[in-house]
This record gives sequence, structure tokens and C-alpha cells, in this order.
Amino acid sequence: MNQPSLLFIHAHPDDESILTGSILAKAADLGLRTIVAYGTRGDAGETSLDLGNESLADRRIREAEAACTELNVARVEWLAYDDSGMDGTDTTKNLEAFCNADPDAVAADLGLLFADENIFAIIGYDRNGTYGHPDHKQVHHVSHAAAAELGSGWVLDVTYNREYLAKLPDADGTLDLGFAAAEADLTHFVEGDELFERKMKALMNHTSQVPDDVNTEDPPVERFKARFGTEWFIATAYNGATELGLLADLLQPKADWVSPL
Repeated sequence: MNQPSLLFIHAHPDDESILTGSILAKAADLGLRTIVAYGTRGDAGETSLDLGNESLADRRIREAEAACTELNVARVEWLAYDDSGMDGTDTTKNLEAFCNADPDAVAADLGLLFADENIFAIIGYDRNGTYGHPDHKQVHHVSHAAAAELGSGWVLDVTYNREYLAKLPDADGTLDLGFAAAEADLTHFVEGDELFERKMKALMNHTSQVPDDVNTEDPPVERFKARFGTEWFIATAYNGATELGLLADLLQPKADWVSPL
């Protein structure tokens, strides 16, 4: 039997660092094999850089693979779907866009692609796609559909704690039910100063996407850390799983979390 692996399904380049940089770094520290599969190449995104003759998709692939190297990801794969862009734009009408694919068909493709892997857990996004992007919502459906195809014991929905975010000093206290997940639904988290530093170091590889004024010393990073320094998860058992197994040392239970507010 192959070494158990964690499969991270991401919508676009840079999502691996923003949403799961800390857990990827921690998994590597624990000697766990990690795999990242991207639904798209981020070709519908924007950038302020002059890319010369390089396409945005090609640039973002290079950036993502550099970030994954930084996070000691063992294997990176790219699915053949177009970036759907933001909801309501022309790109979402593209029949080849990731958001328009049949989740079961994508899951079947993942089953074939990773037939040689022993996928212990799949990491996707919450049902709101964290912030509502069509490709992020698709990741939620695909990750859960893939559990049966890959025989995985667990699916972890990456999310944010929307009640906590609403209490931040610069927030207006409004709870958007179409954003992230309720604190009551969260089950586990990953956080740590050293893990956050590695998360940011990986994110800095995405030069086409990171604002010029963001670096590890500036206040924007402190604001980012306040919002997203803790990576939250909703764990769902599949295929008869009852124990966290390899995930037990990787995840901390929600009850252990101490709010900084």
C-alpha cells in the first residue's frame, strides 16, 4: 500500500497559500505526503505586472509550483478546466469553465489521476466556497464527490470563522450567510506564528497577484494575519471512518481555540 496522502483540491493558483499554507507546512513537518490539484490555472484573473510574452495562466502556474515547493508539496497536478471568473461575468458562461463541469465527472477524473495514491483525506472548501466564487463552490462539490472515488476517510472543508471576522475592529458586525461558515459548524483549526511566516513566504511567490505594498513587515500583513492567520476546517467522515488517524496530530479541536479578541 502506498504512503497515505492528503489531497488538497484548489480552485486557482495562490489559493493553496492563502487558504491552506499553514496546514501544508505543518503536514510536511509531520512527514505527511501532500498533493495539490488545481481546478484551473487562474487564467481569468488580473495582474498589474507586464508579463511580456508569457500568458497569465503560464505565469500563475510557475508561481503556484514555486509556492508548493516552498511548502514541501510532494505532487502537483493541473485539471484541464478554464477559470470561471467572478459570478455573473462572461467567463462563467464558458462551457469549459470549471464551475460548469459535472462534479461527479471531475471526481471520476481525480479517481483515475490518483489511482496510484492512497488518499487518506481530501481538503476542499466550505459550501459557500469561502467567499462565493463559482470555482470555489465547485471545489466543495468536487471534494465531497471525490471521497467515494478515492476511498478517503475524511473531507476537510477549509473555511473562515464568520462570527469572529464580524467582530474585528474594522468590521461592521454584519453576518453574511453566503460567506464562509458559522462558528458552530467549525470542528478544527491550524495556527501558529511560525506556520504563518511560512504561509506568507509561500504566498510571496505569487508576484502577479500579491499587491506591491504587502511584505512581512508592513501593517497589511498584520491585518491579513488577524483575519486569516487561523485556518479553519469542517471535518466530515466518509467510508466508515470513525477516528481521525493521521489527522489527529495535524488538526486542533475547535474547543482549544483562544480568540485574540
